[in-house]
Amino acid sequence: MFRTILVPVTGFAADAAVLDTAYVAGRTFSAHIQCLHVRADPTQLTMRASLYDFGTGASGAEFFAALQEESDLRAKRAHVAFAEFAKRWTIPSVDLPPGPHGVTAAWREVQGDPLDSTIALARHHDLVVMGRASDAGISLAGLGAVLIGGGKPLLLAAARTPESIGSTIAIAWKNTPESARAIAASLPLLSRARKVVVLTADEDSKAAGAVLESAESVATQLRWNGVKAEARYVIPGGRLVPDAVLETATALGADVLVMGGYGHSRVRELVFGGFTRQLLTASSLPVLLFH
Repeated sequence: MFRTILVPVTGFAADAAVLDTAYVAGRTFSAHIQCLHVRADPTQLTMRASLYDFGTGASGAEFFAALQEESDLRAKRAHVAFAEFAKRWTIPSVDLPPGPHGVTAAWREVQGDPLDSTIALARHHDLVVMGRASDAGISLAGLGAVLIGGGKPLLLAAARTPESIGSTIAIAWKNTPESARAIAASLPLLSRARKVVVLTADEDSKAAGAVLESAESVATQLRWNGVKAEARYVIPGGRLVPDAVLETATALGADVLVMGGYGHSRVRELVFGGFTRQLLTASSLPVLLFH
């Protein structure tokens, strides 16, 4: 079950959609939403200002002041976003379990490295909800770092919050360990879904039979677990495979797309491959990732 959800609140434009997505995802489970804002450590700001001073020959004092002002502004925006979120959904603030039935939330502000702090706290929660890289002040590499370092499912919010998350679920299936792990991690949602469609595609039409057979096997395994699942082969029809999968999922009325976090692992991050990057940047649906 997704009973504890971590939401990094960054002070960027995506905060409202991210928080609302966390609420929609968590209300089925009466989840507790831990909202986290990480202020830049003054030591880090000093170091950046010193590097600016060294690299340009200019005084770093004004640059440090600008960095500090930006940090303060982002913290203020983040807290306002949290307050408006709690008011919008009438969410009680609770710090310790057990809270009242229904969604609860808490605010936490710390100083440090945003990625390190998010990764550390992610390990103590069931699900992490974040915004897309361009809207949340984080790079794709940063999202990959949270995904691989946190060890928990990562739900990326779309620009528009769906009315529900987990009513109709599309799975972007590839016969890989990452895909299998993503399905296992999303079982709390899959088991409650009205409909689950296992989507698979391949640019080589000669492999269609084997690819569909693999997806059918996954759907059968899910039905053994009580999930209302079916498999479907997506014909690219001249489209890029990620576009074809996404368009099919949207046409089916899916409210979330489940997929493995494909790419190459480094020491502390995941460098996403082309298929994953395309879906993450183009998807109009929330995407649930697991590596």
